[in-house]
Amino acid sequence: MRIILFTGKGGVGKTTLSAAMALRSASLGYKALLVSTDIAHSLADAFQAPLGDAPRLIGERLYAAELDTAEELERVWGDLRRRIASFLQKEGVSAPIAGELAILPGLDEILALARLKRLYDEGRYDVLIIDSAPTGAAMRLLGAPDLQRWYARNLLGLSRGLGKALIPAVRSALKMPALSDALIQERLAALFEEIEALRTLLTDGARTSVRLVLNAEHLSLQETLRAFTYFSLFGLSVDALFVNRILPGEVYDPFFAQWKGDQAHYLSQIRETFAPLPVFEVPLRPQEVVGVKALEALAEALFTFDPVPPLSKERPLRFFVQDGRHILALRAPGLSAGAVELEKEGGDLHIRLGSFRRSIALPQYLGGLRPSWARLEGNDLLVAFEEPA
Repeated sequence: MRIILFTGKGGVGKTTLSAAMALRSASLGYKALLVSTDIAHSLADAFQAPLGDAPRLIGERLYAAELDTAEELERVWGDLRRRIASFLQKEGVSAPIAGELAILPGLDEILALARLKRLYDEGRYDVLIIDSAPTGAAMRLLGAPDLQRWYARNLLGLSRGLGKALIPAVRSALKMPALSDALIQERLAALFEEIEALRTLLTDGARTSVRLVLNAEHLSLQETLRAFTYFSLFGLSVDALFVNRILPGEVYDPFFAQWKGDQAHYLSQIRETFAPLPVFEVPLRPQEVVGVKALEALAEALFTFDPVPPLSKERPLRFFVQDGRHILALRAPGLSAGAVELEKEGGDLHIRLGSFRRSIALPQYLGGLRPSWARLEGNDLLVAFEEPA
């Protein structure tokens, strides 16, 4: 079974493309499940068909669902949430704030992951296609497995850790015997067991691929750069990019001349920045892509190939630790040795080597470090980071 995750900045068209791929997969004989994890679901709108939390058959070999994280939250955490909120209210916290504080940080993301793991384990489908939340939320969701160590350290002992996670004024309320550590441990341990298994699944490039959707625009490109960095950091395999709403060549109206020029500029930048990953251009359709017929027409035009297997096995960006230093490894085949110029600007690293130029959106943990050296090793350009003097 394959997992394909579509994500991108809100409004770039990831729901449309994930729906088109799901239709194409089903037409090729795959039994496909299309799932939305976005809080603002739009799959039902795209298909013009009602969808709910449970997978529903919407076409031959095609099922779809819009996950209800609130329902999952109530099922797993509802009784504990009410008890914690009740204690907080007795300490003078208003009911709405108490309700929010009673939900542990990141728990909704963890529950979404756990639900996807259960769908995978059912083994009923050949491919699971995920219409993910906008990029920022998706990065947190996919990083959620790393919260296990944080929860284990800070939250499993509720009277000790949850008080720290909330506010000092309510610590006394959280020491009441009714909120036993054992109960919290039991609930979270079961979740983390599923999450660890899913982490292994998500970081297996043979089974899971991330496909980034963007528009040929400055803001969309910057968001995608950050997303690509974080997916690489967490070990997920990005195997393709889809640049949506490209103005077709037959559009000659002078009004669009500047727009077409800008798109050509950003397309070139996207191909250069993400090389050697494949970049697919998705032309702007003559009308809004809504309904099965419009989605099928897009699927036939775009996916002239089988979109289910991995579209690339390249890992253009990797992070690891070597000899106590944090190392960024950037795929850069064909470069000759020479002086590498490194310039750190805010959260971005600008790299220059001859005619080679790259800008990398650094993960937060590298933001406070300084680049100390860079060198070529085979087809990789390595950049080392260390604590500032």
